[in-house]
Amino acid sequence: MTDATVPDDQSGTPTDPIAIVFPGQGSQAPGMGKLVFEHSEAARATFDEASSVLGMDVAKLCFDSTEDDLATTHNTQPAVLTTSVAIFRAMREKLNEVGGTISPRLFGGHSQGLFSAAVAASALSFKDGLLLMIERGRLMGEFNARRPVGMAAIIGLTADRVREVCTKASEGDHSRVDVANLNDETQIVISGDLSALERAMELAKSLQGKAIRLKLKVTSHTPLSNDQSAEFATIMRDVPFEAPERPIVSNITAELLRTAADVRAEFEAQLRSPVLWAENVKRMTREGVDLLIEVGPGHVLAGMAKRISKELTVVSLDDAKEQPIPISVLPTEYLAANRLATKPLAQ
Repeated sequence: MTDATVPDDQSGTPTDPIAIVFPGQGSQAPGMGKLVFEHSEAARATFDEASSVLGMDVAKLCFDSTEDDLATTHNTQPAVLTTSVAIFRAMREKLNEVGGTISPRLFGGHSQGLFSAAVAASALSFKDGLLLMIERGRLMGEFNARRPVGMAAIIGLTADRVREVCTKASEGDHSRVDVANLNDETQIVISGDLSALERAMELAKSLQGKAIRLKLKVTSHTPLSNDQSAEFATIMRDVPFEAPERPIVSNITAELLRTAADVRAEFEAQLRSPVLWAENVKRMTREGVDLLIEVGPGHVLAGMAKRISKELTVVSLDDAKEQPIPISVLPTEYLAANRLATKPLAQ
């Protein structure tokens, strides 16, 4: 653990060696966000704001929906964004109550989670983020309605071997599967037409890999989404972006997004480009990050980050079950070093 804040190399503003990261589609679960909603005024205000923008009861959607209803793309994306932003705002609220603050060096997110990161970094308004999630979910859902697609996790094979599997399993433009997410050294997600996806899963098993079909009935982060990506870029033309308060790590290149133009370009290309999550985490460690805080439903990113880097301390705020929610899971050594709080947390 680094004892002192370190200036950001562009702005000169002191930052803590902390990255705040947000999960994407697939992290949703019935009841998500309910505990923080019950314990944080900031969280309740966030759900109310989302309901007002979208004209629907987002709290009811998150808390009372069945797993299948919540997994529907047009529901999942605004629900995950709302829950993530609610937990982020609750974190700031509860730290302020104990006289603390947090100044992350970097923001990050996995796929859709990068929109939550943009909201947290003040590069995108929460309202515009919600409206973009509706459009993004619509585009992905419409594609799936026209063409049966899916995703699968391949475990135990190298990235190069998985790419070879995808090439062998593909039979042209209408039966294609590609690498979509490079999550860590042992887990790679593939995405594409169901026929090609099923062939790729069988090929992976024949090479002693594991193949797990994901519940997501969408395709993304591959060339199959070129048309969706182009339409989404058109939708974003009138959406204002700002330079993020702290750099955001690009899913596509693992470079740091520092300007409004950087963030816009990332989202224009995201649907058709693989997510390099393992490289994202490695970039964070190279930037001096030693604490990674996952903010949102579940703890999928925290689990992957632990496998990617042994140098990181990793926590998920959604694991908080004791007061103060959600910051009770933050490491005590960070609090003791006065990096996050100036007085002890009340347990």
